[in-house]
Amino acid sequence: MKLITDDRCRIQSRELFKPNTAYQAERKANGRVELVELIEKDVPVVKAVRTKEGFIMFPPGKGPGRGAIRAFTREDRDKYQ
Repeated sequence: MKLITDDRCRIQSRELFKPNTAYQAERKANGRVELVELIEKDVPVVKAVRTKEGFIMFPPGKGPGRGAIRAFTREDRDKYQ
């Protein structure tokens, strides 16, 4: 299948792309461009609490642990390198 962009550099194909979905373009070594659908993750939201000393902390037992924060940050960072 051959796709051609319009005057605003857009590609449309109802057979290939879902409407209102974000894609990331990745250029491969052989000169081809691969479109990868971006999947949004549900991120847990916890309201932070400010202490008397001015620190912002999670309420006890409600926030994620240090290991979970560290793992998520590394996973997210390594995905885009």
